[in-house]
Amino acid sequence: MKAINNINPQYIVHTGDIVDNIKLETNHKYLPLYERGLKKFIDCIEGHSATPYYVMGNHDDIDSVIKFSNKGIIFKKGVIEIEGCSFYVSHEYEKSNNKTDYCLFGHSFDPVHHKEEDKVILNGLLNMNAIALSTGKIYKIEYPLGINYYRKMERGSIGL
Repeated sequence: MKAINNINPQYIVHTGDIVDNIKLETNHKYLPLYERGLKKFIDCIEGHSATPYYVMGNHDDIDSVIKFSNKGIIFKKGVIEIEGCSFYVSHEYEKSNNKTDYCLFGHSFDPVHHKEEDKVILNGLLNMNAIALSTGKIYKIEYPLGINYYRKMERGSIGL
């Protein structure tokens, strides 16, 4: 949350697996533990003035996100428009025929950031991405040291 305090974004798009050290898809008995982590995360995100968008991942529980979010925009995938820029967002990478400026996802380490025709593809699992909407400049912000270990998301050891 330090990054949010330092950047002070107007919008936050989270591309799924909000509490990704808990794999609900494979073990739903951890729902109470997931909800404790989820509430803490949402309270931090929604304690800022940014408009949050929550894309549901395969380890998320949409009913819990709805229960704890007061101002988040919650969905599985789709196109969002923010200040004249269009984004196709989903948890898993999909080639989209939608004419959007960006494609945001975060399920696996591949593919890496790249450009397809006129669309910028950004993988949020690799790092956080801050986009200056007025210029299109992308700032890549590394996750804090150790965060991928904690999230059980180190390259080569992704837990399903």
